[in-house]
Amino acid sequence: MLELLLIPTTLVDALPSQIHYIGRMDQSSGVARSSWSATGIEVKVGGANLEVKLASTGTDFVQVEIDGKPTQTFSVKGDGTFNVALPSLGFHRVRLIKKTEPFVGVVSWKGLRAAKFGQPELPKRHLEIIGDSISCGYGNLGANQNEHFSADTEDAYQTYGSIAGRAIGAETWIHAWSGRKMAPDNTIPEIYDLSIPTEPTEKWNFNGDVPQAILINLATNDFGKGNPEEKAWTAAYSSFISKLRARAPKAFIYCATGSMMTDSYPPGNNAFSTLKGYLDRMVVRIADPRVKRIDFEPQRMEDGIGSDWHPNVTTHTKMAAVLAAALRKDLGW
Repeated sequence: MLELLLIPTTLVDALPSQIHYIGRMDQSSGVARSSWSATGIEVKVGGANLEVKLASTGTDFVQVEIDGKPTQTFSVKGDGTFNVALPSLGFHRVRLIKKTEPFVGVVSWKGLRAAKFGQPELPKRHLEIIGDSISCGYGNLGANQNEHFSADTEDAYQTYGSIAGRAIGAETWIHAWSGRKMAPDNTIPEIYDLSIPTEPTEKWNFNGDVPQAILINLATNDFGKGNPEEKAWTAAYSSFISKLRARAPKAFIYCATGSMMTDSYPPGNNAFSTLKGYLDRMVVRIADPRVKRIDFEPQRMEDGIGSDWHPNVTTHTKMAAVLAAALRKDLGW
């Protein structure tokens, strides 16, 4: 005998306990707000559709994912109510992911309404990506290298970190900002502790979930105009690793190279090989078996290039395969 699935005809608001927040959310004002790439929400929802109330201080883009498959994208400017059509009346896992990076805008996740909400399944694996424009997905949807950045060509959902996370069943947190360095100025470490990196007053509370794997991809801007002095630069890098290690004592920490660096530019600097040497010697000094170098090969013209010479989705997919393979080997994922 078939059991009838009864879904209420009126919509109800999701309770706070029925919303899983992905990444860093500032809730000091009573409304969940985020600006780091790939932050968002996840709910288990039943009915014909889900109403989502969002606001942005800029023009942000939000990816909808239903049962693990990307569907529509919302362009959010100011306040708006958006509708997510669900494929059937049964329960579905719905995720809403901010595709754009911190300087584009701050998204307020103001409300969710549907016929019925269940309890979302919480992730057991967490992957953290720390980096610059590459890790944000800057220009990865761009047509070619001659196209300049615009927010609609940036897609954190299709970055190497997010793709690898989905491949191995991990929730991915991305703490990255275009143009940022490891040292000595305009650095990621100086904003890393912030809930909203454009708002220096709100510090993130690190008492929640701990990543089992952390990847640092910071060097492209540091080596962009010339190679930094090794001792000072690796000292800053080591200090940042120590900070991460204090929070995540058992995590694998990967120090990445690629995919925008080569030995041919800047001319005569051998930047890519020099970076590998810096990281190898630093890893030896750190003497932690869970800290290692990982290499993403330089992007290839035949794969296409994104906006302003950044990796496109094809290159990000190749990078994701390298990272996922390392995670399977080192963590058994």
